[in-house]
Amino acid sequence: MPISEHSRHGTLITVLSFTVVAGMAIAALVLLLWTKYPASVADGAGLRTAVALCPPFMLVQVVGGTNDTTMGLIITAGTIVIANASLYAGMVSFLYWAITTFRPGNPTR
Repeated sequence: MPISEHSRHGTLITVLSFTVVAGMAIAALVLLLWTKYPASVADGAGLRTAVALCPPFMLVQVVGGTNDTTMGLIITAGTIVIANASLYAGMVSFLYWAITTFRPGNPTR
């Protein structure tokens, strides 16, 4: 019996929703850590860990020294959160496509 289109897209929407929220939460946590303890993610292992979890966090190094206004920090933080959510959703979309396309016993293949 073939899988209905509704259930197939329902799973994709659920997975994407979860990863977008997870990407935003991870970015928000990294930014909160940066605002509360800036020395912990300024350089070294802390910075490498933050960039591994949230690659858009590299913007902090670029914008941090040149723009210390409140509006600049809000725009930078918003950009990092949205970019990380999009990055996580894109990676999971690719994995979802690969799994559904190349899974053994897939009826569409």
